[in-house]
Amino acid sequence: MSGEEIILLDRVDSTNSYARINFDNLPDGAIVFAVEQTAGRGRLGRNWFSSRNQAIMASAVFKNIQQPFHAGVIVGLAGLELVRECVPQAFSFLKWPNDIYIDDCKIAGILSEGVIGQGKLLGVVSGIGINVNNPMTELRKSNVRAVALCEISNEKFFLEKMRFELAKKIKKYYIMCQSHLQDVLALWRQENRLLGETLVVDMPTGERRQGVFFDLADTGEMLLREKDGTEFRFDCGDVKIDTALIDFKSLKIKYNNKTK
Repeated sequence: MSGEEIILLDRVDSTNSYARINFDNLPDGAIVFAVEQTAGRGRLGRNWFSSRNQAIMASAVFKNIQQPFHAGVIVGLAGLELVRECVPQAFSFLKWPNDIYIDDCKIAGILSEGVIGQGKLLGVVSGIGINVNNPMTELRKSNVRAVALCEISNEKFFLEKMRFELAKKIKKYYIMCQSHLQDVLALWRQENRLLGETLVVDMPTGERRQGVFFDLADTGEMLLREKDGTEFRFDCGDVKIDTALIDFKSLKIKYNNKTK
């Protein structure tokens, strides 16, 4: 990738905010990285920050995509591929709608936002934060169970190399998405490895649903079936993993057998 496509900021409030503000001047496919992020944002208004050189913090500029969902698919697949290269022994997967998990712990989160100008959608900015060298004392302050790559591998990672690798993967899936969208969506669906499992979903209204995550719609919605057979379609919500409902040992065996 060219130097114009990779921007490394020493310190910024939010890579997503920077990419949105500078959207017109950034080239299509540009990736904005930050060494330190002071006011990162997650889904549902959550804060996400990291001290210097502890995490991958990046935002991609997509000018040829009109749906934030598709941008999240690209960045999610790229992030998952990077995580698997770093800790191939771990059971990593995409957790709907836009997280990357290892077992029941969050390793990365994604936030995609449309960019509006002159009354129309100009494109999408999609940010990702990956826990890499974060100390567990910091991660325990999160409102979800979280883990870092260094905790799993017992080694520190060189973020400079990881940034470059992530940028290459995002570019790869961006190109694929523009010419083979259905193939990319099929891959994204395949990597949502909680399909068939019982999940708890907290809706924006405050209502809570529990049921089997039985399918994903082509437009990205989760399809959930409750015990009485009632089916629900979610385009947003906070998914909770309850280890009392999911047997991760069996889940790992299931997918390990599929990949052999």
